[in-house]
Amino acid sequence: MNKTIKEVFIIFTAALVTGLIANFISPRGIALIRDDSSRYVIDSAGVNNGFDIKKRGKLNKAGFYEPVNIPVEVAKQLFDDNVKFIDGREDFEFKEGRIKGAINISYKEFKDKTIEQKQQIMKDLNKEQMLVSYCSSDSCEISIDNAYEMAKAGYNDIKIYLGGYKEWTKLGYPAEK
Repeated sequence: MNKTIKEVFIIFTAALVTGLIANFISPRGIALIRDDSSRYVIDSAGVNNGFDIKKRGKLNKAGFYEPVNIPVEVAKQLFDDNVKFIDGREDFEFKEGRIKGAINISYKEFKDKTIEQKQQIMKDLNKEQMLVSYCSSDSCEISIDNAYEMAKAGYNDIKIYLGGYKEWTKLGYPAEK
């Protein structure tokens, strides 16, 4: 029994080391520690001093433009400029109230679709047009997840409004049921 445990340990260790080395040298290697530090970052330092709302996120290794987080002031400016808002909440939440003119693309249903199915759902939206993803509030991550799913489907200018419907209505901005 003792000999078997040693052999299993040696095989396991050899497989682990080989896998780590292969992952390290591969150009498509997987990060061993996930970095979500930029997930919630909002570049609001220049909102009133020439914040460039037209600026896209960076093109990442996966080949899509990363969504950009925006503060409420920028979200309102984009709303006033008739940019399309996308509500990622479930249908029943969307029907209870939403940012005026928003469309509903429920993350719960959207996330497991193929890229082709996602593109079909979004077929009426131009892949180069700016879109704003939001959900219920700053404690809801659906806006972030949905934005990344849209970006992976080839939509190149996604903004994420983290404050969501709760902050929007608290400020008295246009909403509808």
